Amino acid sequence: MIVPTGDHYTMVDFATAHFREAQSMQGLKGMPSEKKGAAHLVQHTKVPIQESLLRFSDSELNELATKNFKTLMRFMGDQSKLKNQNDIECISEILQLCKEKESLRDEIYCQVIKQVTHNHNQEGVMRGWLLLNLLTGYFLPSNILVPYATKFLQLASSDPSSIHHDIAKTCQSNLRKNFMYGGRRHLPFTVELEALLNGRGARRLVILMPGGMEYLTRIKTFTVAKEVLQEICEKMGAGDQEEMEEFVLFAIRNNNNDLDKTVRPMKPEDYLHDYLLEDNLVTVTLRRLIWTTPLHFENKIYTDFHYGQVLWDYLNGKILLGHSEDMERQVCILAMLQHCAKTEQQNSGPSRQDLEEYTPKTLQSSISPQALQNQVGMLLRTRQALRPLDAKIQFIEHVKKLPFFGYNIFFVKKVSDRTIPMPCYFGVNKEELIAVDGATKVCQRIPP
Repeated sequence: MIVPTGDHYTMVDFATAHFREAQSMQGLKGMPSEKKGAAHLVQHTKVPIQESLLRFSDSELNELATKNFKTLMRFMGDQSKLKNQNDIECISEILQLCKEKESLRDEIYCQVIKQVTHNHNQEGVMRGWLLLNLLTGYFLPSNILVPYATKFLQLASSDPSSIHHDIAKTCQSNLRKNFMYGGRRHLPFTVELEALLNGRGARRLVILMPGGMEYLTRIKTFTVAKEVLQEICEKMGAGDQEEMEEFVLFAIRNNNNDLDKTVRPMKPEDYLHDYLLEDNLVTVTLRRLIWTTPLHFENKIYTDFHYGQVLWDYLNGKILLGHSEDMERQVCILAMLQHCAKTEQQNSGPSRQDLEEYTPKTLQSSISPQALQNQVGMLLRTRQALRPLDAKIQFIEHVKKLPFFGYNIFFVKKVSDRTIPMPCYFGVNKEELIAVDGATKVCQRIPP
């Protein structure tokens, strides 16, 4: 988004060229006085407009425009509200009109800009800017208005002493995101508008991470997933752009109970608020989906994150898919490393209950608890003692060598392709799709 330089593309220039009243004056005056006459058209008024600022051939649009201006004046305190009408209803009405009538968006932008210009009521000005904050994040002005609107925001944000300096900068940021990613899909809920009206432009959000870790952040009205991912990855020491792209945020909605969930991955350009519902039933989680970039363990948060995710996948049967002699050996080694990863278990051997917790649920019935306890005990006696952090790293490195690491594994009972044995496991990663026979564990690649 390019901001025009120099004295051109001011809102007075736009009004001179495009406002209904300015066009009616053309030919009557010279250019300097014509622009001077147009200046009042983009300044605050306490009198409702009788016709739309822009010319419309459709009388319905003209009527909707004048009605919207009255709603704007009520919201900004220039007119008394209707009976039982509140601020939130005023904002919602204006945003809904923008959503339904794209041809009115420039008109509404111009109305709000007009009402915040040379307005001596500071509270009214800030309410107008709050509305501009929402408009710039939801709806783009037309290509004709864009250079004038961006110039207006640039000028408004250039004076640090003004009351609207910060919010004007926010509007600039919103407009840039809108150009890059498109606007937010869903209009704000009542609770979000209430927070904005009360001066709370950001809200706390807890991101759930593997291993029971939580990351607390603050998101604004138009924060996108990419910004949150970058913030978390930099905290973990994974700030390289290529590696950041391997992490994904998920929105998980608990519908009725813990067994009924809807899981949706967020694209980097998605707005967080488009996933967060008013009923607070949505949680946001972070996972690594792609494992192309080499792992590095100089950051403890990074190590704990990856250990938590790999451990969960392993214990839930996503990595070791069937019984074999080699599988038993792997389970013993990984049980030993899990035990060493627990600080409180450093000076004692694992109990039967510990070993059950260390074994994938899908394999617990296939392995003798006594044999497992003997093997793990021997490994603990004969191997050099490990610090918990080193044990976690070794666990990750060991699991990485297993054949199904890096795949997202799903158990499938039935598919339409008869060449694929049923039941089977489907494995998906960035490069390919595989099917693993549920009985023989023979793996076959499925062509795209």
